[in-house]
Amino acid sequence: MGYAFLTRRRWNSTLMKCSVCEDSGWVCETHPDKPWEGEHACRCDGAGMPCPKCNVPEKNEPPRPPAGLKTQFDKRGWRQ
Repeated sequence: MGYAFLTRRRWNSTLMKCSVCEDSGWVCETHPDKPWEGEHACRCDGAGMPCPKCNVPEKNEPPRPPAGLKTQFDKRGWRQ
């Protein structure tokens, strides 16, 4: 019985929580029913937007950024 519990637990841990964005938190802005990243990502080269199902920020909070996002700052500052 312990083996069945362990097997079921492993299977459940790999289930996708959000089928719209495939757990990336981002969808295509042009096609909001397709994920922006991953194996089944939209290939239209459109911008990404937060998933309306699972990446809805609280008031005055930014949405969860995509995995692996690295912000880069320019040492010379703003310029035209």
